[in-house]
Amino acid sequence: MKKAIIVLLLIAFVSCKTDQGEQFKGDFVYYADAAVFQVGNDIHGVVLNDQVNQIAEQAKAFQKEPTDMVKIEVLGELIPKDENEEGWPYKLKINKVISVSALKENKNDVIKLGK
Repeated sequence: MKKAIIVLLLIAFVSCKTDQGEQFKGDFVYYADAAVFQVGNDIHGVVLNDQVNQIAEQAKAFQKEPTDMVKIEVLGELIPKDENEEGWPYKLKINKVISVSALKENKNDVIKLGK
């Protein structure tokens, strides 16, 4: 009887766990009230929320310029954009930040014209 109760409690505990989505790893930039997430050739807009603000604050330690990208690992979900909405086909809604780090050397290199 005790074993059955323990099993039921374990099942109840596991089923109550909140699902925070899939794991995503890629490059991220947040600038001028817009955020972008890139994995290879795929680019997604990012839903602005408290998690994005957290990433932006952590990213400052790795950026030389505000437009420099950082590497992130997050839990989230891809949401299709609305028909009448501009932008990329999918938006990433970030539910949990796992890590924020610098890109590999020279990955943020940009050719700048003028001063």
